[in-house]
Amino acid sequence: MGNRCYLTTETTQIFESNNSLPTFWLMGLASEHLVLLSQQLETFELAETLSQKEFERRLAEKQFGVIDVSFEDFLQNLDFHSEYLSAVYPDLLPLYHDFQELIAEESSYSDNLELIYLDYLLFLEDTDDLLAAFIELFEAMNSFEETSWINEEDILGSTIGYDDFSNHHGNYLSVKYQPDHRSADEEQPLSTKASLFYQIIKSGFFFTLSFILAIGSIWMIMDSMTRLAGVAGGLLFGMGTVIFGGNLRHDLKSLRERKGIEKIND
Repeated sequence: MGNRCYLTTETTQIFESNNSLPTFWLMGLASEHLVLLSQQLETFELAETLSQKEFERRLAEKQFGVIDVSFEDFLQNLDFHSEYLSAVYPDLLPLYHDFQELIAEESSYSDNLELIYLDYLLFLEDTDDLLAAFIELFEAMNSFEETSWINEEDILGSTIGYDDFSNHHGNYLSVKYQPDHRSADEEQPLSTKASLFYQIIKSGFFFTLSFILAIGSIWMIMDSMTRLAGVAGGLLFGMGTVIFGGNLRHDLKSLRERKGIEKIND
């Protein structure tokens, strides 16, 4: 399945990535988050040398694997780093601005977001590599130079990630930039009831699957041989249950709004 990272709130998965940390996510951070990351990596390395119980406690308390940031700070950092993108990657400005608008929209529903990079910590052989990569990006932005974080062969994956499992209240940003998508200037139609029903079924499926896997992880915690995997699975699948549950609520709300519009038009 790959190493997945998430940009999420308590109720909505905004974006996810596979085997990468998208650049635009990191452009919402500031230098103090590099200090926080360094501290978390030290905590992670220390926790690995401690007892399994102590490791699990620190993992459950999110002492590593998660960078928490307020939407206000995240948006301010995005605005600050837009000058870098304008100078070095001007072709990506429309995508960046859409990313900013989507984050601003989500900020009206929550105060904070989390950048979850737990999978990287669980699979990295040397945590220094992750910190060095972060530092490389921030040095490139400070000196207005190109960065290896942006992959021209995978622009979406290396900049925003993907939003296949989140409806963003009816807006899919990644779809807009697919090669076969219509011009951004064309008027977008309302989602049909059929598409909304499909989205509800999909959200319901992933909500149910996450719930079942979360329950299974709890059973794994009861066995000392699988306790660590159970704790990690419980955190991930428990968060998935919350996220997909929030998505399902949004989908049902969108369907009600769609029916309301049709009633008015009739």
